Amino acid sequence: MARIPYPTREDLEQESAQALAGMKPMNIFKMLARADSLAPPIFETTTRLFTKGKTKLSARLRQIAILRVAGVGGFDYLIAHHQPISLRVGLAQEEISASIEKNSNQLTDLDHKVAQFAQESTLTGDVSDDTFNAVRAHLGDRELVELSIIVGLYNCLGRVIRSLRIDIEEKS
Repeated sequence: MARIPYPTREDLEQESAQALAGMKPMNIFKMLARADSLAPPIFETTTRLFTKGKTKLSARLRQIAILRVAGVGGFDYLIAHHQPISLRVGLAQEEISASIEKNSNQLTDLDHKVAQFAQESTLTGDVSDDTFNAVRAHLGDRELVELSIIVGLYNCLGRVIRSLRIDIEEKS
């Protein structure tokens, strides 16, 4: 159960309420809206990650990175939401499980390197030169920065979710 009640629209300031109206009705977004002026830029950033053409990093690699962050961090909310997204972008269930469970046998070489990048960053806040250079051999500068932002953002979101005990929505 969440440590803070989810707000109603009436609880929110106008900027935050308007930004929330454009988001999926998910508990993470409802809770973040309580931060008023901080919420809209976070909403815009997460929306851009999932809008075709807004990032150069492939949806596949984005999802592998998010799943590894979620698995290593124990962020069940993120796992619950990103398994179906990963299926939609073409990952097989075995690849999703491998990304979450740190079992790279089911992943391609590049997928494994991206997962390792996400894992190291999640566990230590840094990425070794070997891992960085292994990923850099396949991705350009823009993609590397996008990957770093995605890993950092989902670590941030996972920690917010955990500290506030944001509930996974019940399926209807």
